[in-house]
Amino acid sequence: MLSIVEFVVGDIARLWFGFANPNHAAAAICALFPFCWGWRGGWRCAGRIAGVALCAMLAMTYSRTGALVLVCEIVALLLYRKTLSSEMVGRVETGRTSTRSTRSTRLNIMQGRGGLATAVVAVAIAIWWMWPRLALDGAVMNRPKIWLAGLRLFAANPIGVGFGKSGEIATAFMLPDAITVRTLVNSHLTLLAEMGAFVGGAWLAFIALALGAGRAMRRTWVAFAGLAVSAFSASVFDWHVLFDFKEMGGFGLVNFVLAWGLFVSFVGMGVAMCFLAQRRKDREKSVSGVYGFVGSIAGVGVGLCAVVLGFRSDATPKVDGNYVVCGGVGTRRPTSGAATVYRGAGWQIKSVREFFPNGARYCLSAGVPEWAADEGEVWLFGDAAESAWRFPAARLTLVSPPEFCEVPTNAVVVKCSFRQD
Repeated sequence: MLSIVEFVVGDIARLWFGFANPNHAAAAICALFPFCWGWRGGWRCAGRIAGVALCAMLAMTYSRTGALVLVCEIVALLLYRKTLSSEMVGRVETGRTSTRSTRSTRLNIMQGRGGLATAVVAVAIAIWWMWPRLALDGAVMNRPKIWLAGLRLFAANPIGVGFGKSGEIATAFMLPDAITVRTLVNSHLTLLAEMGAFVGGAWLAFIALALGAGRAMRRTWVAFAGLAVSAFSASVFDWHVLFDFKEMGGFGLVNFVLAWGLFVSFVGMGVAMCFLAQRRKDREKSVSGVYGFVGSIAGVGVGLCAVVLGFRSDATPKVDGNYVVCGGVGTRRPTSGAATVYRGAGWQIKSVREFFPNGARYCLSAGVPEWAADEGEVWLFGDAAESAWRFPAARLTLVSPPEFCEVPTNAVVVKCSFRQD
């Protein structure tokens, strides 16, 4: 069951509107806002009312990213309105429109300014409402550290670390003790680090192509860009939740449906801008669309190569299947013949790293996999010691095994007063 209180600001609960995270709700609200802009006739007033209502809903989420994205969307819409108004005024001044068209043009300009004034007032009220949350706290200051860890993780593992593993690896090996994450707090970076350059690069190229090709679809372009920016600052597209069709990430059916709706809407807007906006009659412009496609892929490829070359480090963990090879605390690569480490329930990788100053090979999942049959030095923490019989040829070290665990002859028992996390 989802709770209505996901986060709290002082004594005030942040509302999530069906999502598992208020920031995801804010991203959806910002994606809807541009479509309240530019309605005509009797629907103009309804559009303004809907825009004000969305601003009020955004204020109830207390999302700082949402407030920033909304301001950027209004600026983008204002720039488009200014360009359009200048064209209208030019036509009126040069006499290229009829009397009826002139009156309509002036009326459209005045109504556009009225819509802008309504939007500015609504946003000002929303920011005033969220003012207690507009501070540089840990949630803001920790993001650059998490993103830097994600870039380094991708640079060391360009083919990806595996689905759902980026947050765990970053927490265990690359972030300070006070920071624990499930994702990299950036949907694009999480996909890139987990699924590698091919899948992540295709995703980034799709976004770049859509933004380059769909500028004529103004409201769709602004909504798409706003949602892309929201996903940059938060895990708006939570890949583990989206593709967990059995457990739905543990957040319930309502969030699952809303998350998929937001994801499908983003992809749909991007596809519409890539293809519908590219329908041209003349060959020259269609060729420019091909150049844009090739340019997007080339630009993303060059950018990913620059990330790999610029952020690669021997100190970054290297993923090998279900194992992570990493140096010890303050060291780089592990020495040859480093131990293989398995941990039981309740033991975290970060808590066992202190035992291996020269580095080790850590199993990501808790317990001992069925296929494990290592030789050499093997360490088993907690109830993982119950699988010691699987390593008859290894030099075993059992750390705090269960009380009645059978100890094989090739094992040494270490009692640890250290309390696991």
